[in-house]
Formats: sequence, C-alpha cells, structure tokens
Amino acid sequence: MDKHKNLISWLIMMVFMMTILLPVTTANAFSVSDLLGQTTSSNDSGGAADMSNGKGLLNILLGLFMGKFMGNAFNDPTDETAKSDPASGLMNASPKEFIGFYAEWWGTDTSSYNSMVKNADVIKTIAPFWATMQADGTVIDRGGNDHASVVKTAHQKNITVLLLVNNAKEAGATLPVHNVLSNPMLRTKAIDNFEDYIKKYDLDGINVDFEMVPAEDRDNLTAFMRELYARLKPQGYIVSIDVFPKQDESNDVAAAYDYAELAKYADKIMIMTYDNHGTWSGPGPLADIRWVENNLKYALKFIPKNKLYLGIAAYGYDWSAQGTHSLEFKATMDLAQRYGKAAQWDDTSKSPYFSYTANDGTAHTVWFENSESLKYKLALISKYDIAGAAMWKLGEEDPAYWPVLQDKFHK
Repeated sequence: MDKHKNLISWLIMMVFMMTILLPVTTANAFSVSDLLGQTTSSNDSGGAADMSNGKGLLNILLGLFMGKFMGNAFNDPTDETAKSDPASGLMNASPKEFIGFYAEWWGTDTSSYNSMVKNADVIKTIAPFWATMQADGTVIDRGGNDHASVVKTAHQKNITVLLLVNNAKEAGATLPVHNVLSNPMLRTKAIDNFEDYIKKYDLDGINVDFEMVPAEDRDNLTAFMRELYARLKPQGYIVSIDVFPKQDESNDVAAAYDYAELAKYADKIMIMTYDNHGTWSGPGPLADIRWVENNLKYALKFIPKNKLYLGIAAYGYDWSAQGTHSLEFKATMDLAQRYGKAAQWDDTSKSPYFSYTANDGTAHTVWFENSESLKYKLALISKYDIAGAAMWKLGEEDPAYWPVLQDKFHK
C-alpha cells in the first residue's frame, strides 16, 4: 500500500510539473485538480477498478503525453513521408471518372478497342476519334473499324461513347476552323452534321477537339459551343470540349479558349495537360508535374471542379538531330532494351527518360510517361477534387497504368 501511495505521490508531482511545462489547451491538457477529480469520479463509479492501484492516473498521464507529443508525429503536415507519397489520398476523395480517348490509325488497328474491352471495369467513357470537320462545315468520317460494333460493345460494358470531332488541318491548322466558327450559317451546318452522326451510331454525345483556334475566334468558339449545347443538351446528349492548358491569358495558342464561358456550355472540359515538350521543342518532360499543377490551378479559377478532367499522356517522344517522333509505351521499352538502356528518373518533373546513341551514331533523348509518373498526376486529381482524368490514348499506355487507375476509377 505504501508503494502505491509513493507511486501516486510521484505521479502527482509529475502532473504538476507537466502542467507548468506544457501549454494548457482544451484538447490535451488538464489541471491537477481535474486529474484528481477524474480519479475520484472513476473510483466512485466503480467503472475503473485499476484507479485504486495508481494505474488509472498513470493512464491519464500517459494519454496526456501521447496526445501532446506522439500526436504530432502522426499529424504533422510537414512530414516528409506524407509529402513524397504520390498516392496519398487517392481513395479518400469522391468517385472519379476515367475517360479514354480512342483512335484507329489504320483500318485494322484494334489497340484502342482491345484496351477498352480489357479495362472496361475502369473506363467509364470513351471518345472515339472518328470525325473531322471541314472548312465548309461538312463532317468527314475517318474510317477505322466498324463503328456500330464498337458502340454496341461499349454500351454492353456500361461505357459511354462520345464522338470526338476535330478540325481539318489539311489547308493549315487554323483556316478551316476559322471559316466555320466565324460564319453563323456554317456553324449551324456543322452542328446539323454532328447531330446526324451522333444519331446514326447511337452515340451518347460529343467531344469537341478544335485545336490551334485563332485568338480572334475566342467569342466565335464560345458561340459555337453555346449553339451546340442548345441543340444537343435538351435531347439528353453529353457535350464536352478539349482545351489547351494555360497559366494566364498571354498564351496565344490557348487564347481562344474562354474557360469561364465555355464552362457554361459543356458538361465536361478536358484540359490537355501533356505535350509540355514535343515536336516543336527540345527534349524535355511531356507533363512536368509543376507545369501540370499550375495549369490545373489556373483552370480551376474559371471551371467548376466537377466539370474538369486532367489530361493524361500514354506515350513519349524521341528527340534527335534528325527530328522528333512520338512513341507508344511498348515501342519506348523496346527501344531501351535494344540499346541496353534503363529508364532514369527526373525527380523535379516526376518523369522518366533515357538517352541512347543509334547505330548510325545519332544521339537520341527519350522522355515518356509510365505508371510511376501517373501516380503524381492522379494525386492532383484527389488534391483538387476534380471530376477525373482523360487519357490520350487507349492502347498506347504502360500496362502497369491499369492497377494504379483501378484504385482510383474502379466503376
């Protein structure tokens, strides 16, 4: 008994000292009288028999210590492990939508189709690149596999299908789209043709992919989307648009996209956060994570987060003095294996790359995207709680993408 009294006396002294040394907060500090009061109350109620031998008070003191000091170890927002984990929070945000851009570069190209079928548990929407708008408002079918069969399979797998229509570039990137956007009659003609195409193949809506739109057509593009939305939305169709990324309004290439106005006339807006470097530049990451995040933050000033989709690349580029060309992931890995090169990691941009010398002596540099770089993009989706991601394109990706995507987008 004397041993217990000595223990209690020692603990009371420790509590007294700790209440002096520790800041008193309502969350994790008590006065000595509070602690003694709790001990008396517990003994009176009979709910904590261990209080009589000093263990109850020891538990309180231990809890005080743990709450003050150990709590910081788990909750410190500057914790380096938490900051460096790209997958942190992926499962905590609301359910997201994964959109796969779908393309058939030749008649027997089934890479996008095969990827869609294999990963239907992740893919909620596809946007097949089947149509091109000409300078006179007509729509040219790009061919490929049987469209009706693709749509039927997609619908059987509970996948929404949006027609991706781009602008013709045969006569220059800007001329055909300017002709249509600047002419109200041609805008109506184009919309008529889009509607006919959607109904012909029993599609669920449209994905407008007009690129290199002149800055002077900023208001015209908005007018086109307003008219398209007014035509299709009342019929229950989905209206979406792809936009170039930007961090301010000084970017001439992206100036035609009035984010705030376009958001009024689109259910989904896909921001093409890839090609940070490409055929027009020297070697570098396709989607430097800092560049991606800055573009995303700017877009969120104007576009509701529940309409915004982050663009994800599934390919890479090979730069040399002889030119630059794109590579799907498999071709990238085959190239690295052929020349005995292992991928390097650029921790600043969170991107993989490697260099090699071809058999003809030409130096090459390859930057690409893989499942590791993907994790950092998906972390941004959770961080900013946006609607989801849109990947260009199905069939070109790292196979290891899918386990990562499944954690985020499983239907």
